[in-house]
Amino acid sequence: MNPSKEETDGKELLVKKAVSIRPKIPTGFVEDIVRNKYGLDVVDYQELNSYEDRNYHVTVHDSSNNPYEPEVWKHGYILKILNAVDSQYPAIIEAQNSLLRHIRKQDIPVPENVLTISGKAMSLEKVFAEKELKEQYTASYSTYIVRLLRYIPGDVLLSKPCTSGLLYNVGRFIGKFSNATKGFHHPFYNSHSFLWNLLEFSKLKEFVFVVKDENSRRVVDEVLSSFESNVLPMIGQFQKGVIHGDFNEQNILVAEVPGQDDVIPAARVYDVIGLLDFMHVTDTYRIFDIAINIAYMSIICDPSEQLDAGGHILAGLVPVFPLNDVELDVLQTSVCARLCQSLVIGAFNYYQDSSNIYALTTAKKGWPLLHKLWNTPKRVLKDRWQYLIDNYKQTA
Repeated sequence: MNPSKEETDGKELLVKKAVSIRPKIPTGFVEDIVRNKYGLDVVDYQELNSYEDRNYHVTVHDSSNNPYEPEVWKHGYILKILNAVDSQYPAIIEAQNSLLRHIRKQDIPVPENVLTISGKAMSLEKVFAEKELKEQYTASYSTYIVRLLRYIPGDVLLSKPCTSGLLYNVGRFIGKFSNATKGFHHPFYNSHSFLWNLLEFSKLKEFVFVVKDENSRRVVDEVLSSFESNVLPMIGQFQKGVIHGDFNEQNILVAEVPGQDDVIPAARVYDVIGLLDFMHVTDTYRIFDIAINIAYMSIICDPSEQLDAGGHILAGLVPVFPLNDVELDVLQTSVCARLCQSLVIGAFNYYQDSSNIYALTTAKKGWPLLHKLWNTPKRVLKDRWQYLIDNYKQTA
């Protein structure tokens, strides 16, 4: 069943009330759930970064008591515990699993879901604040969706040098991903939307009070105005489809690829080998996936290279997934819109929960980048990116 408009606004309402939705997980829960629900015994686990959920990289013993996972995956598993709001809508996981199956058939490397010992794709678990409290009738608890995925070995892109060759490869991968999702449909995505969807960018106005710097607040207001005036009226000319929605430097896995004889071989040091975290998937416009990626890749580049990041990404993307003139024209504003989302929502999440340092990941380099990108004349940036695209064509 699809969530209603009121239900999809649930997370925003909790955010406005400054309610933390990240799961609070007691000691021993990870070991218990992996053993009892998945028939695997934990050797060790490590928590990974996550904005609103809890993710754990789990290694287990060699033997399995799970008939649906008779051979233990040698690379370990990811235990995902969804936040309090998303856990109310199991349909989001059903839709996500359907998408993963679809794009895996198109040779897009994504995690595989592990069934529970009873053959279910997920479980709904009561989590008590303290392990011993579950014996008490009056103990308070929260309910979260829990699932297990096979871990994809590789390094997150953030841990590698942000070179032109890597950016080119990322762009090419996004093009392949965009092509792979063609033809996919799941009814859940017909109405699913949330705060991070760029179509909902105007909702950011309700959270900008956390931006204390006057100049930064002015830039956010200008981007909001430009997006509403220059991007939204043009959506009828954008290519529509299902997008990943969070192509950032921590959701992309890479590995060294020596001895390439493909395009620009000397530059191809790292290539994409995996894509993670499909919680931001929406059925919207493909140009937004590209804008999201350019925003995050630009942040991690050396400041002197930030304005060129988009050009390298587009050079890899457009031969695989061409863009029209209107999409290219709105790209700068869309990139800035995503930067505004990341910076403002991050600041607000930290305002909610000061222990969530991950929410401030983009702040240090993100604000200077937003100012730089927004203050660059559109014609100058488009020409800069087009020069790089043309230069790759000449060297191919």
